[in-house]
Amino acid sequence: MPRPAVVTRERILSAAFDRFARYGFRRTSMADIAGAAGISRAALYLQFRNKAAIFRALSAELHDAAAGAAETALTGAAPLAERLCAAVEAKSLRFVEIAYGSPHGSELLDESNRLCGDHPAGAEQRFRAALTRVFRRAAAAGEVDLASAGLTPAAAAELFTRSVSGLKGPGITVDAYRAHVAALAQVFTAGLRPARSARAARRRGD
Repeated sequence: MPRPAVVTRERILSAAFDRFARYGFRRTSMADIAGAAGISRAALYLQFRNKAAIFRALSAELHDAAAGAAETALTGAAPLAERLCAAVEAKSLRFVEIAYGSPHGSELLDESNRLCGDHPAGAEQRFRAALTRVFRRAAAAGEVDLASAGLTPAAAAELFTRSVSGLKGPGITVDAYRAHVAALAQVFTAGLRPARSARAARRRGD
């Protein structure tokens, strides 16, 4: 059975996520979060000293879960482009929904940068490390030819993540973001395809 403190923490973070998304950071109070979580303010303060601590805890949980899901998506036997696409969606899609789908997205991004800059940086580091491993294995298996492109596995991972970061921006929708990610993954892997495989793909019309 889950411990009461763990259950309470999960309820608090779930309630905080909903309140922040609906009303923004500044308009959400500790009393609002306590009410949404169905606990007293005293019980809330036993878990978190203030609203910023809740925001940081929520950010840490979201980024850790996203990074883990991205690492999982990169494993398996699917073609490399599909794994890259799935990994980016696992890592970023929820944050795109929050940032560009919520009316308070801009404020939440500002607060995230102010309070939680270490969390996305840590998740990005994990993602690049996982990508580096994937590109190294893909090169060893002959799925990509990094040497011809003058890339190491780490450099390929950095180039891909930098390319992905350029897909976000004001006015982007979740559907558009997903389409851009899928296209980027296809173009990126096609550009690294070994010459013999690339010629065969052109003959097939891929």
